[in-house]
Amino acid sequence: MDLLDRYLAAVAALLPKDQREDIVAELRDTLLNRMEEKEAEQGRPLTAAEREAVLKAFGHPIAVAGRFGTTRALIGPEIYPFYMFGVKALLVVAAVVSAIPAVITVITAPGQAPGVFAQFLSSFISAAFTMIGVATVLGFAIERGWIPLDGLTNWKVADLPRLDALGATGKGFGRKGPNRRRFEALLEVILTTLFVLWWTGVVPAPWSNRVTDSDMVLQPASIWATLYWPLLAWAGVQLVSSLIGLLRPGWVRVRAALEVVCGLAGLALAVVLWRAGRIVVVAPLDGVEPRTDAIAGLQTALDLSLHLTATVMMVVLTVKVAVELWRLFRGDRPSVSAVA
Repeated sequence: MDLLDRYLAAVAALLPKDQREDIVAELRDTLLNRMEEKEAEQGRPLTAAEREAVLKAFGHPIAVAGRFGTTRALIGPEIYPFYMFGVKALLVVAAVVSAIPAVITVITAPGQAPGVFAQFLSSFISAAFTMIGVATVLGFAIERGWIPLDGLTNWKVADLPRLDALGATGKGFGRKGPNRRRFEALLEVILTTLFVLWWTGVVPAPWSNRVTDSDMVLQPASIWATLYWPLLAWAGVQLVSSLIGLLRPGWVRVRAALEVVCGLAGLALAVVLWRAGRIVVVAPLDGVEPRTDAIAGLQTALDLSLHLTATVMMVVLTVKVAVELWRLFRGDRPSVSAVA
């Protein structure tokens, strides 16, 4: 068996049986033509080393078989853009989920702040790799048809959101690109879901109620028992609004109406909290002699912070309601420049 036969036999061993003979015959003709051209250039028959050089230049048998075999990409070009969009969204989720406990640690335990970045980085890397792995497995399954996605092929142009011509310039209220809107809606869904899970007691609070480096604890004031169901209802409406922004961005008026409801409800809650004057009660640890002056000083500072925060919330929510009312009135009508 000469070099050509050995080369073709190595390639054939890696090819599908039903196509092996045809592909090997095609490769033989191609390689013989190249050797004949080389002989014509030099005016003599090729030596064994020169014939081997021609075969090596053509490629390793594994690479050649890959050109003609039935190998498929892990994630094909049609699925890849959706895969990358999903990976970016999941990375944002990983960053937010990792940042929440880090921020809480900085607020509740300033003494542990130096190690917060390392904590965030470790958590983010772990969550990111896990989410990317899950996305890759799903993309692989979708690419091979194991998970059918009719929505990718049965979409309609009429279902796409209307984008104003001024959207990219940032002029006017809410002039944001569609990707940015979807990311913001996704973050809202995540944060609202986490709040609902914590508020209903499904997930424990990721922070301690003990004041750092002291013998005092913070306990919820009685106002929270009164606001339990109103806050849960507000979170439910906000979650629905965020899901619409994520899944149906073209429903501009529907989401604007829900955001108006959320804004007015939030404004009412801020007023109730401002009038209550106290959302947490400072108390000594069990079995510890209470330090009246320290407790009173911390309680006064917290009550003052509540009034300032509630005032800012009322101003921000008032502006939010005004913006959403404008969007509700305007809806998704095309701008003059877009029509032109």
